[in-house]
Amino acid sequence: MKIILPSLPRVACLIVAVASAAVPVFAESDASGSPSRVTVQTPEMDVVIMEKGGSGPVKILDDEGRMVNFQRDIAPILVARCLDCHGPKEAKNDFRVDDVDSLMGYVEAEDIESSSLYVDYLTTDDEDMLMPPAAHGGPLTPGELALIRVWISEGAHWPEDVPLLASAESVPPVAPESVAKSLPERAWAFQGYLHPATVHFPIALLTVGALFVVLGMKWPEIGTQIPLACLILGALSSVAATAMGWSFATQQGYAGWDRIDFDSEVFWHRWSGIIVTIMAVVLMVVAAISVWKDSIAWTRIWKVGLLVVAGIVGLVGHQGGELSYGKDFYPKAFRVLFGTEGQSQSPIAVVVESNEGVTVETQSATTAASE
Repeated sequence: MKIILPSLPRVACLIVAVASAAVPVFAESDASGSPSRVTVQTPEMDVVIMEKGGSGPVKILDDEGRMVNFQRDIAPILVARCLDCHGPKEAKNDFRVDDVDSLMGYVEAEDIESSSLYVDYLTTDDEDMLMPPAAHGGPLTPGELALIRVWISEGAHWPEDVPLLASAESVPPVAPESVAKSLPERAWAFQGYLHPATVHFPIALLTVGALFVVLGMKWPEIGTQIPLACLILGALSSVAATAMGWSFATQQGYAGWDRIDFDSEVFWHRWSGIIVTIMAVVLMVVAAISVWKDSIAWTRIWKVGLLVVAGIVGLVGHQGGELSYGKDFYPKAFRVLFGTEGQSQSPIAVVVESNEGVTVETQSATTAASE
């Protein structure tokens, strides 16, 4: 038994999407014989677009005339496909799909062409901007995109009392698409995963080198050879860590090297890391010249430069920590030190699992600590 969807302007885009893809629409019935839901079936998933209200006939639209229901249709997609990278545990580029203000900053209600979320990220041809990226199972399926498109066209309604709620059966996890790559491409991708470990070498070496420059002012015998060795090793390891960082960022879904975004912390983290690397390599050359010429002037140049680089690398490392663990990571460490952890009233997100699905709720840090 098939149910024909009404020809309404605001749902025309969904009907066109379904018709063009030639996907079957079928209804399931309960014991009384009346259909309980209508499903749009695609090769990747089944999208429930209508459910029966009570014991009456099939309810296509809600009381406000909307076909797509946020809690039933949109929240499961956001939880299954977006929340890992843009949620309470990790918020890449400070964007969170579980935060209404953050999400709506990329959505123009009833204007799909002006909605950056849909046009610039979900349906873009730019692999660097596509969300979710291929490495995380992207792009979204046609059925998922159709639901989001209709939701935006209908006003992008997110009820105030509805957190993200998804049934485990709503949107099955999608495995990353297997794409054949050459050996050099696979090797480049592989070495990127070593960045989180390798990046600590230049940070430690350049910092220790600068420390011995300072100590050398008191004890000159340790103020040259040790900093020189740290500078050389730090410069070489910074080259490797920077290359790994670029690869790792791509694997994590961030834009490529040619993407310029002055509002992005990732952009500044990348280029500040490159600046540190260039400065360290230049200072290594200056240090080699100082040794070759046995010049006190050249020695002073690379020592002062090492102090500057150590300061910059500390800032870059701090920013990297915030990108990995969130901006509250270091303030939390001080709250733990001073014994004030758990007294903050700032809201945090809590993921609650139940038989009805996964709910992302917001509560104060004090409440969470007491539980």
